[in-house]
Amino acid sequence: MPTYLHLCHKCQHQWEDFYSIKSDPPDICPNCNEKGHVERLIAGGSGRGIVELTGRDLRDHLKSEAGKIKQQAHKNENVYADLLGHDRYHSIQTQLDKKKR
Repeated sequence: MPTYLHLCHKCQHQWEDFYSIKSDPPDICPNCNEKGHVERLIAGGSGRGIVELTGRDLRDHLKSEAGKIKQQAHKNENVYADLLGHDRYHSIQTQLDKKKR
């Protein structure tokens, strides 16, 4: 079962509690026994929730992300310049401007 960090806003007591994700979080502080002042906090966790992609999943994810970046680069010249490098981007733009004359 996952472990959750809790805070009582009345007495500022923090504690950890573990219960099923389907269960309701506690609403009574074990320190001051007040009801309605308890909040479940978001914590960093153990790192076991990190997903590592490999093989086909990794390739598909990278293709998807590359497509999104390509769309952003077509819509925004600053993104395009960031991808190419600003010096190279300006060099290409200068060459294109010379050809237009």
